[in-house]
Amino acid sequence: MKHIFNKQQTDKFLSFGSFVTFIAFAVSFLAGRSVFAQNQKPTEVLTRISEDTYMLKDMEINTSKKTVTIPCTINMATGLIEVVLCRPEGKTHESLLTTKISALEFQTALILLGLDPVNELPDDSTKRDPLSPYKTIETPGDSVLMFVEIEKEGKLIREPIESFLRDERTKTAVKRCTWLFKGAVTHKSNHLLVDPNVTIISTYFDPVALMEINSSAKYNDELFYANEAAGLVKGQQVKLVIQSLNN
Repeated sequence: MKHIFNKQQTDKFLSFGSFVTFIAFAVSFLAGRSVFAQNQKPTEVLTRISEDTYMLKDMEINTSKKTVTIPCTINMATGLIEVVLCRPEGKTHESLLTTKISALEFQTALILLGLDPVNELPDDSTKRDPLSPYKTIETPGDSVLMFVEIEKEGKLIREPIESFLRDERTKTAVKRCTWLFKGAVTHKSNHLLVDPNVTIISTYFDPVALMEINSSAKYNDELFYANEAAGLVKGQQVKLVIQSLNN
């Protein structure tokens, strides 16, 4: 299978210079001819904070803790949820969180941690589904844990993302689970679908979402709601922390 990048490549980040070179290649490869790739230098996209911490635009990548931290806004404090995270241009009528981070930046950050996406281009084109609009096929991929860093009573706490979602069957918070890194799909037109309207993280099945809940519950569009018991405040600034399960 053809990964866009793999763990062996990301393990070669022995210096900031090589990391910057890689991020330039990653962004250029993923963005193709986009303005983002043409007009920004690697050092404008990536900043080194410490030996193992980098900022990719507004996201923090920690290579020792294997985390990506994303600034977000609580978009819904009540109501039916089918999306955990999207851009303001996305499905905000059903999304728990919104972010200014782009789908492209999200995908790049996770790949820089060495995570393998589900969606891959097969080496053998006959493995593609002739009825599918996409060139990519689904293969085994990596899963992650997700947490929300939120201020409560003057203290910054970190809670599992599931605490902020209510299961309509039990009327309580969703049980702890993992989330699957699907990655972007490639359309038959050779376009990688990472535009602002693409859902970044979903609870309800979406063939082009970059990440989804790792559960058969994803096929039920009336199951998840914002957990009002969690004390959500619409408009509050929080951080979404994605934790790699890879060693």
